[in-house]
Amino acid sequence: MKTILFILLTPIILLAQADMIDGYSPRNLTRGKMWSTYRNNGLDGGGNRGESNSHSQESLSYPGNMSRVGPDFVEYFMDVEAYINNDPNVVEMKRVTLAQCSRGQGVWILAIDETGDTLVSYSGPRNVTHDVESAPYDIRNAPESVLGDSSYPNIERSNYSPYHYDIQSSEPVEIHNYRYNEYSANDSTPEEIIISQWTTKTGIQVTRKAYAWGYPNFDDFIIQELTYENTGTKILDPVYFSLMNAFSLNAMAHHWAVGFGMGWSDWRHNREQTQDDLFFYTKADTFTADEPEFTNDYVDDIIFYQRDDNWVGTTWNDTGQPYKLEASSRSQNEFQGQKENQLLAYQYIGMGILDIEPEGDYVHPASNAQPIYAKWWHNGNNQQFDYEDPNSIEHTDQEMYNMVIGNNKYDITRTPPDNPDLKTHALVFGPYRLEPGQKAKIVLAFVGGSAPDWLNVDEVTWAIQPRSKLDLKLGERSLFKNFNQAKFAYKNKYNIPDPPPDVDIWFSNTRLGQVVVHWADNVEDALDPDYDGDEAKDVRGYRVYKSWPPSHYWHFGPWELIADISMGDIAYYDSTKGIYSFTDSSSYSGYNYYYSVHTYDSGHDHWYDIDGNDIGPIPPLESGSSSPEQKNVIATTPFQMALATYDSMAVPIKVVPNPYRLDYNDPLHMYPDAADPYKLRFTNLPKKSIIRIYSASGDLIYEKKHLNAESAEESWRQETISFSGTIVSGIYFWLVESLDPASKGKIQKGTLAIVK
Repeated sequence: MKTILFILLTPIILLAQADMIDGYSPRNLTRGKMWSTYRNNGLDGGGNRGESNSHSQESLSYPGNMSRVGPDFVEYFMDVEAYINNDPNVVEMKRVTLAQCSRGQGVWILAIDETGDTLVSYSGPRNVTHDVESAPYDIRNAPESVLGDSSYPNIERSNYSPYHYDIQSSEPVEIHNYRYNEYSANDSTPEEIIISQWTTKTGIQVTRKAYAWGYPNFDDFIIQELTYENTGTKILDPVYFSLMNAFSLNAMAHHWAVGFGMGWSDWRHNREQTQDDLFFYTKADTFTADEPEFTNDYVDDIIFYQRDDNWVGTTWNDTGQPYKLEASSRSQNEFQGQKENQLLAYQYIGMGILDIEPEGDYVHPASNAQPIYAKWWHNGNNQQFDYEDPNSIEHTDQEMYNMVIGNNKYDITRTPPDNPDLKTHALVFGPYRLEPGQKAKIVLAFVGGSAPDWLNVDEVTWAIQPRSKLDLKLGERSLFKNFNQAKFAYKNKYNIPDPPPDVDIWFSNTRLGQVVVHWADNVEDALDPDYDGDEAKDVRGYRVYKSWPPSHYWHFGPWELIADISMGDIAYYDSTKGIYSFTDSSSYSGYNYYYSVHTYDSGHDHWYDIDGNDIGPIPPLESGSSSPEQKNVIATTPFQMALATYDSMAVPIKVVPNPYRLDYNDPLHMYPDAADPYKLRFTNLPKKSIIRIYSASGDLIYEKKHLNAESAEESWRQETISFSGTIVSGIYFWLVESLDPASKGKIQKGTLAIVK
């Protein structure tokens, strides 16, 4: 009876723990292609837990995306004007867009103090120990106090520069060192920095500095510097530092599936069908690379990585999570234009160690064999409490210490499991002896890689190709290429070859209802800080990229190069205004488009590293499109221009598409935008008019005034007059009454069919 009582009470106790994000405001690292969320309790990512809101945090998202975190990303993605007008072109990103590759990353401290007490404190991945307290970083008195930019949009999207301070409560410091049209004023610093800091019962205060770039070839990783300072009064000897991670690559691709035993699951649950990742660790005695011929190229690195593998529960090889129509959910929440056999989880994700014996006044570990331990624990279904990793809810400090450090039934092994699974993994460094006032430091990089990155092709376009699965393992080469770039950036003290600055783009509309992309010529005066004189003025032109129709990754492609414009090209450049204008003749009114204008430079014959060594010629570099600032993350939509014939109602009003059919494979009957799937357009409207829509039984379900001196159209996204949801399939009647002086009181009406 006692045993039964224990079993019943254990879930209740686990569920009763305080949520690890309460009271800790997040800051989001979004400059590169990999995104993550940071808090001042040390949490990195969403946390390895089952709460429904755990999916609202970026956690090594690769490629980075807004997912469903509107409140945290309102300054990036909310079309405020459209929202006020009840006409947003983005309402909520659906679950299928979650490219989160981890359940959380944890920083662990395991120590024995001078009185013999065993102390364990950690920040994730499963939870955060109760002793952890926020200790906001004193940025005003820190070396970073001189960093940061306050021009738009950085003044909204960062919370610190020498000219603005907007740090709220216990949130981390976020610094942006990039800006439009100019090279960074701080050349030897990352483009984005987030600094979080917290204290622990061990007496150690942890400071984490996370760095990212939007540079092509430097945007696939996040570098973290972790500094451990003994701010207490006791000597800690020994003390170990563990980096404990819960990567979960393929869970992001399980939102669409319901058939063939796959079942809906996301990274909150880790149901059986998601437990099929494959593990690699370069320091394991049995390490063999995914492409075995490259094993010897990788063994000198300290890096753990994994990829999706095959779950035996399907009748097909589901490595990389190929989309299968026969197994998919038809809910609009899960289906947003995926193609048959499109790979949805083709990434490799890894954590590599850059430095454990840094220069400066830092204590080094006593042993040269680092990491001194490596460990894997089964990380299964949260809802069934199917996990074995150490955690403070189930284990005492001594038990957790023994599980990570001790030699008992939880014996340490360098060799990861050879069977597909999901594991919490730990790399452990030490032992250290830290006296009060002393510091230790570990520098690491979280790295992503993929076959399309290695092949230098568009990811979405590649993922739908028949041979994509055959190329999937090229992602391992990409991972190590990107890790080498991280090593280069760190070794060179973050002074790396600079691509030319980004340009800010804006849009207008032609009389034919086409998009015009504009940008100013200011960037042509930018001076590359790595060069002097005329050589520093190296911008040579612009490349215009377009994404349409957007994929279920939303603003992440597929991207197509549509124009290469030399600097000063009179076909596009108005020298009297200093503005370039490019008309996209392949755009059409009503459709949503995304654009990214890249600057490119001349290239250089030489580039010198931090030690003055000439590393040779640098080819022409091009700015990127990884971050929100490098494209329009809210779609631009050309519209039908107003005309006198429409004002007089001399032309029949149309509703398009009619009939409407919710089917991404039927572009004739819906606008194929994953972020805007319900749109219908009323066209040929007078500048002033009112639209009413009625059900077949005569009930008014929608009413809206059209008051726009430039536009002859209005969009409706099938919401009801009470905004209680979207309408259901059926026949509807519409009526448009003119309020324009040219035809005031005139009415046109018709029917509309909705099929879902």
